Amino acid sequence: MNGNLQYLYIAVCMLSLTTANGQIGGTGIMKFVDLPPSSRSASLGGNAISIKDDDVTLAIQNPSLLNQSMDNHFAISYIDYLAGSNIGSIVYAHAYDSINTGMIGMQYINYGTFTEADVNGNITGTFTAEEYNFFAGYSRQWHDFSYGGQLKLLYSDLYIATSYAAEVDLSGTYKKKGFTAAVVFRNIGYQITPYSDVREPMPFEIQAGVSEKPEHMPIRFSVILVHLETPNMTYINTNAPQTIDLATGQPIVQNITFGDEVFRHFIFGAEILVSKNFNIRVGYNVERRQELSIPTDMGLVGYSVGMGIRVNRFHISYGLAGYSLAGASNTFTITTNFSDFKQKKNPVDY
Repeated sequence: MNGNLQYLYIAVCMLSLTTANGQIGGTGIMKFVDLPPSSRSASLGGNAISIKDDDVTLAIQNPSLLNQSMDNHFAISYIDYLAGSNIGSIVYAHAYDSINTGMIGMQYINYGTFTEADVNGNITGTFTAEEYNFFAGYSRQWHDFSYGGQLKLLYSDLYIATSYAAEVDLSGTYKKKGFTAAVVFRNIGYQITPYSDVREPMPFEIQAGVSEKPEHMPIRFSVILVHLETPNMTYINTNAPQTIDLATGQPIVQNITFGDEVFRHFIFGAEILVSKNFNIRVGYNVERRQELSIPTDMGLVGYSVGMGIRVNRFHISYGLAGYSLAGASNTFTITTNFSDFKQKKNPVDY
């Protein structure tokens, strides 16, 4: 493998790790689809599968959240991500009637610009690498339940290595007054065209979550469980140099407790609903903090904050998520309802 490809693959691997998955970071390809698709998701810890309202961006992570209130809603998001990369998404929803709703959209990630060199280290130019997800989703309402699915067609262009894949998401949601519960089976897929002679697995994942808005409180709490298909998400690097306890002279053995194994699956979020047109969001991603922080200086790794404000016909959101001491992501989302732009017909003058 030549030098420029080595740098590219290292960058892609590092970005896949920042999806808050430590031990499971190398278990699938095209993991950019697991990154937060909007500022609201980013500010709530990276996942918001159990909030059902008129925010069409949430349906990208859980298609069963699609509902009639999202009819004619359009959203566009941009993420100023890590290491010179950037991410974007667009989505549009249409309600066919009171129980059937669909959406279409696209996600992409640009890994930035790389320097190309020959085997002798001579600079020959530059190149970029991108990945795309073209998706379509559908949801049907049945009493307090809704069920939905999403088809994703993926294309990965990593310089001279390209790949095509297809995935399906299946999900179900239950909503009763202020309580919502959801389960999602993500990335059930197949690599149609591999990068090389070896076909690689897709990043299958099972997620579940609940949210609750107390009746007389302007706040919504959410708890999300991720990677339920992988009970133990902890990782001990057996090749790392041993640390010696100066008091005993014995090597310090890293012990992973049962509580640590359990809580690495958790993402906590809260929205403070200040008014109909303004809210504040906070989130805490346990796995991200455990895997991507430095024990001597953990900083705000794993924490996220954000806000949303409605201005005229637009809802503008911002999310800030801490991934490491080296940097954080900034996410911007603009959502609107195309129906609000329709001209009201003047009454006929008889």
